[in-house]
Amino acid sequence: MQANLTTDPMVSDLERLLGQKKVLADFPTLTSYSIDGGIYKITPRAVVLIKEAIDLERVLEYARTHTIPLTARSAGTNLTGNAIGEGIILEFSGYDRIVELNREEQWVRVQPGIIYAELNKYLDRFGLIFAPDPSSGDMCRIGGMLGTNAAGPHTLKYGATKDNVISLEVYLADGKKITARSYHLQEPSLEHLLARSSQLQMLQDLIRQNSTLIHAKKLRVTKNSSGYNLFALAEGLDQGYFDLARLFVGSEGTLGLTIEAKLRLVAKPLRTATVLIYFAHLQDVGGAVNAFLALRPSAMEVMDANAMDIVGRSRHGIPREAQALLLMEFDEDPLEDSLQRMDQLCQQYRLCGDIQVAHAKEAQEALWKARKSIYPSLYRFDQKKRPINFADDVVVPAHRLSELIEYLDRYFKDLQVPVAIYGHIGDGNAKRLMWKGW
Repeated sequence: MQANLTTDPMVSDLERLLGQKKVLADFPTLTSYSIDGGIYKITPRAVVLIKEAIDLERVLEYARTHTIPLTARSAGTNLTGNAIGEGIILEFSGYDRIVELNREEQWVRVQPGIIYAELNKYLDRFGLIFAPDPSSGDMCRIGGMLGTNAAGPHTLKYGATKDNVISLEVYLADGKKITARSYHLQEPSLEHLLARSSQLQMLQDLIRQNSTLIHAKKLRVTKNSSGYNLFALAEGLDQGYFDLARLFVGSEGTLGLTIEAKLRLVAKPLRTATVLIYFAHLQDVGGAVNAFLALRPSAMEVMDANAMDIVGRSRHGIPREAQALLLMEFDEDPLEDSLQRMDQLCQQYRLCGDIQVAHAKEAQEALWKARKSIYPSLYRFDQKKRPINFADDVVVPAHRLSELIEYLDRYFKDLQVPVAIYGHIGDGNAKRLMWKGW
């Protein structure tokens, strides 16, 4: 660890408050924390290592007093610049304990720095899982998942992060610590909370006054993480509760800083089947997805021809003529019925090769390998070309998937811009990466 050779008085103040080991402001550290997984760069003034709750309390008070912006960060895998900022970076990766597990009620309390994969590795011995599974699951941490309302392939069945959070312990900008959960409107603890925080009372009043407008603006899609989740709050108030957890999940640290999360768990499926299908025509995928959704798959992923070229067709045994890859997973018995119906539905499409079905863990991992290698492969694709993740997680209603796929394919061909299309297609979610020589 290098010494903080800086004349910034803020750094000296933070060192006195927290100790020198918890404050980093050397050039290499600030440079590395000026970027995350995306294409943006902002150099912070300092990085503070959060090791205990008192660290957060002290730096929050200091930042509020001196009007310095704070940015929470753990793994820095985000692709849209959420983990970078010009003030103080709060590094939560060292605040990573599993606080409590309740196997009977199926919930766990954790600190935000714990890695998603490590949490599920621990839960696996008890036959439980935290179901949201973002593509960066081996590296991303729970705090980042909460901030961005992270989702993944199995969101199709189990929902995004917001659907699997019971409560959060959150510090507001004014330093107050609250429990963000679903409160019944007649609950005395809600009355006490609103009395403590005039901001939350104003928020509730504002949503009530604009309830009709909020309902009218709700998009009819299965996934929407844009902006604050006022839709859930408005729907909750209509049903007699104030669901603050859904407000903070997906707010990207702009409303408060989470110090602990109580997460809902589900039983790990006893049996699963992974299915891999290669289509001769990209345009067929949209119709196939809509047909397959009736079979209740737990996951559904797509890759187009460019994406398959980049990961390497020969490396993954991908047919040369395949224009799209569709990967599905089923975990509801009877699996055999779902697989039989799927096989019947596939007869109306032109496929490249036989449908591949895997039941054993190793065989399933082999089928998932191509899809999970898309990002590493893109960054190794060409030393002179760098991919740009220029539009992340665009979602349309499921019945309009065919239109989306055809539009993207035609639009970028006309522009002569190479693009890889892939994503969690089961919930109408498509990602694009374009690359040019820099």
